[in-house]
Amino acid sequence: MTKEELRSKYLPIGGYFFFIAFGLVVFFIAAFLVVFVRTKSSTMVVMPDVVGKPYNEVHNELMRLQLKVRLESKRYPDKTDGIIIYQSIRPGREVEAGSKVSLTVNIGLDRIDMPNLKGQSLVSAKNSMEKVLSGETYVSLTLGGITYVEVKEGEQPDTIVDQIPEAGKNITAGEKVFLLVTKPSTKKKEGEPQAGLEFKPGDSFAFAQRALVRAKISSKAEVVVTKFRPDNGKIESVQKVGNEYKFKVFYFEPEDRVESGYESFVYEAPENGTYSLIVKDQNDETKQIEISAPTTYQEGEKIQTVFYRTGDVTLVLLDDKGSKVKSKDYENEF
Repeated sequence: MTKEELRSKYLPIGGYFFFIAFGLVVFFIAAFLVVFVRTKSSTMVVMPDVVGKPYNEVHNELMRLQLKVRLESKRYPDKTDGIIIYQSIRPGREVEAGSKVSLTVNIGLDRIDMPNLKGQSLVSAKNSMEKVLSGETYVSLTLGGITYVEVKEGEQPDTIVDQIPEAGKNITAGEKVFLLVTKPSTKKKEGEPQAGLEFKPGDSFAFAQRALVRAKISSKAEVVVTKFRPDNGKIESVQKVGNEYKFKVFYFEPEDRVESGYESFVYEAPENGTYSLIVKDQNDETKQIEISAPTTYQEGEKIQTVFYRTGDVTLVLLDDKGSKVKSKDYENEF
């Protein structure tokens, strides 16, 4: 067989094997590079020591480290409610971002479903709060404050109109309850002036506003950010200037928006005018609550408030003609 015949017979086969070998080399090089790049690009983070700390204080830090948190709960009455008592990854260990960590959080307080007090007399409501079932035992709820409002047509005096927390909400026995109550029936002497509205630090600002709306009295608020959760929604200070009330109100920024809780609103008045605020239920447009009486603001002045939200709602800022100036949605994140 001549050289030309050998070349024509075996060269295509050699080219075929060469092509396969070259392809395998390229494949292994590419696979090595992928593994190398992925290994180099994986971010390592150091697991912090979170045992003994309240979960709500470390939540944002764990999210920043991109750790996937799995929460469990246990009840130790002798330990502080809400603190972390176990972490699955030891402190100081380096792990990849995105790693899963299990945390056990203590439920140290009795938990109950908030009873419905609306429509009850104040005496009856107080009795109901003295004995609330938690599991197999009875606990008592603490009254945080009472805000009185004028009796409207169809309402009974000395009766609960609204409550915070709302009926059915799962709360701890240590949470304070605030009540909006119609004034008791009293006979006034002829010429005796009507009792004014009185508010004090620690009262519920949400209910103070509701009382002022009923009385058609204007008010302004300044939001004061607090790191102390129990102060949320409470009046820090109040003064009456002429016929207008001025409040400073505590607000605790929540880590997550759950089904209900306090929210804040701040917006600059676009021009001189009179403005009011209402809150609408997103699932039922017929349900809306006025949370501020018409109040005069100067252009650029901040219109501020803190209110209690139940479910998904929309806050609407209205001008003196009832037209929408600004609206903002507040919704459950879960």
